[in-house]
Amino acid sequence: MNEHPSEPEARREPIRDAACVVVVDDSEAEPKLLMGRRHANQVFLPEKWVFPGGRVDTCDLRLATELPWDYRPEDLAPEIRPFTLAAIRELWEEAGLIIGREKSTDFDVPDGWRGFADARYVPVPAWLVPLARAITPPGRVRRYDTWFFMARRRALAAAQSLPDGELLDLDWFTLDNARRLDLPNITRLVLNDVARRLACDHEAADFASENLPFYYQNACGFQRTLISCTLTPAPP
Repeated sequence: MNEHPSEPEARREPIRDAACVVVVDDSEAEPKLLMGRRHANQVFLPEKWVFPGGRVDTCDLRLATELPWDYRPEDLAPEIRPFTLAAIRELWEEAGLIIGREKSTDFDVPDGWRGFADARYVPVPAWLVPLARAITPPGRVRRYDTWFFMARRRALAAAQSLPDGELLDLDWFTLDNARRLDLPNITRLVLNDVARRLACDHEAADFASENLPFYYQNACGFQRTLISCTLTPAPP
């Protein structure tokens, strides 16, 4: 894989790990996706419409290593596993929605997961399918190494909580209506990846592809290559 160009030290922005989840409601003929609008005062992508998501925190790294979770695919690279948990946590925080199973007793979790555990649920990362990876191009005010996952609305638990208010106007949009929103470039590209995945055989769309799109920029410009989620990801 081509190397990413180095930036001058004064302009170099650290690349943070992040995860997003594309929740798909395919209960009707025309699928719908859950999206929300970022606040105007956000430094990164103000007023843009995005999928729920955010940074991978230390609590996600801990949870990925402390408990024997199942993943899809089963041989998902260990380095990617904390991203699945971050996606579930961010969906809970930003949309008040749970991807998890009921748990009758308490289970020990890091502080960032306490609210999720208090709802008597445990996350189920196997209900998320890896969809794409993207690294924010150099020169942006923030840079992220983001893994996108897809989940079905039927995977959501009945329990809900009030969103934390980070995303405004949370709603379900058809693919055509989503394309009319003010989207970041990468969100529009991932939206197209979702459309391609949904156009496949219904059951096949529930499984991780051997070849996932990877978006990044190098000295030759913007790139889209294919990678495997079962191999250790190339460093940003």
